[in-house]
Amino acid sequence: MPIIKEKNLLNFTPQEEKVNEHIDKWLEMFSLFIHDMESPLASMKYLLKLLETKKFDSQKPLHQKLISSTKIALERSESTIYDIMAIAKAGKIGLPVSLTQLNVEKAIEEAILMITPSAEERNISISYSCNAKNVLVKADRKLLNRTLDNLLYNALRHTPSEKDIKVYTETEQQSLYIHIKDSGDGLGNIEWEKLFEKYGQLELRAQGKHRGVGLGLYFCKLAATAMGGTIIADDHPEGGAVFTIRLQKIEGNKNE
Repeated sequence: MPIIKEKNLLNFTPQEEKVNEHIDKWLEMFSLFIHDMESPLASMKYLLKLLETKKFDSQKPLHQKLISSTKIALERSESTIYDIMAIAKAGKIGLPVSLTQLNVEKAIEEAILMITPSAEERNISISYSCNAKNVLVKADRKLLNRTLDNLLYNALRHTPSEKDIKVYTETEQQSLYIHIKDSGDGLGNIEWEKLFEKYGQLELRAQGKHRGVGLGLYFCKLAATAMGGTIIADDHPEGGAVFTIRLQKIEGNKNE
C-alpha cells in the first residue's frame, strides 16, 4: 500500500503567503473593533441586570447616570458597527481616520460617564481635572473616544475597590496631554513599550506578568499615531500607573 505523505500546511507558496497576510490584516482589524465593544456592552448589561431583578430606581443618582452612560454606550456600539460595514464595503484595511479641530473636554466627560456605573459598583471613584479649557487639538472624535474608553477600562481593571482613578489634562507648547492614572500596583519591571505592541501582552503573560487588556492598548497606540500623537505609560510618583496621550494643539482657536 503506497504511503501518502501528509502535506506540510506551513509550507505556503509566495502567493498563498500574500493571501494569508491579507486575511490576517482583516482579522486584526475586526478583532480591534470587536474588542472595543466590550466596554459599551458592560454598561448595557448592568442596566439590563437591574431591570431584570427589578432593582432599577430612576430616582437614584447612580441609576440616572447609568441611563446616560447606556445611551452613550449604544451610540458607541452603533458607530463601531457602521465603521465595520464601511471598511467591508470599501474593501480597504486600516483605521478610518477623519482629523478635525476638537475640544477634548466633552470626549473625556462622556468616556468617564460611560464607565462610572461600573466604577461605582466597585466603590471606585473617578475624578477629572481639566487644565486645558477651550484648547483645540487635531484629532479624530471616534478614535479618541475609543482610546479613552480603552484606557479607562484598563484603569478600572487595575484599581482595587475603595480606591480612585484620576483623569487630568495639561498643555505644553504645541501639545495637549491627557493623563489617566489608576491606583493599582504600577508597572513595576514591565517595559512600557511592550504594553502597546501587538503581541506584547502574550510575551508578558508568558513571563508571569500581566498589564492591560490585550488588543486594547495596541489599538490605543495605532489610534494615537493615526492622529499625529503619541501614547506612553509610566509609574506615577503617588503610586499606580499613568497612561498619557499626547495630541497636537491647534493655535488661534477658542472652541470647537
